[in-house]
Amino acid sequence: MPWKNGQGVTYDVAQSGSPDFAWRLSFAEVDRPGAFSTFPEVDRIITLVAGEQLALTMPGGVVQVLRPFEPFAFPGEAEVWADTSVATVNFNVMTRRGQASAEVVCQRINGEQSFGFNGFLVVLAGSLTVDGEVLGPLDVVRDPALEVSGDGVVAVVALSPNP
Repeated sequence: MPWKNGQGVTYDVAQSGSPDFAWRLSFAEVDRPGAFSTFPEVDRIITLVAGEQLALTMPGGVVQVLRPFEPFAFPGEAEVWADTSVATVNFNVMTRRGQASAEVVCQRINGEQSFGFNGFLVVLAGSLTVDGEVLGPLDVVRDPALEVSGDGVVAVVALSPNP
């Protein structure tokens, strides 16, 4: 679907509620410089998945350079300018303040590992076998209590409801 501001494309993975989601997971393509859509009262966590880097100019002129698999959190109402010379793919987690919160941790898997938590496991790179099923980049598993093996990078997304 097009971005809220019409300057890009996003691919929704999962969300709670619509259109006023409590939380939302998506992938977005950024292939040219431009403004991010604003989301008042929403906290955002963005992780660069494909591409070497993505420079975000934040309010006050502070530039945050995103590198692959390093989550970066910022408020959704911030006016952010993205600058890239090559196409990138980003994984986004958005939570509405007062309704939910999230934590994103990226982790390299090399061999076998067990997971058990309330949230999502997102394959960002490589090829992994999850409970006997082969998954590749951009594949997502919800509420995993599972065995993972292979060589790759995952984002572990923990979601918490706020009372």
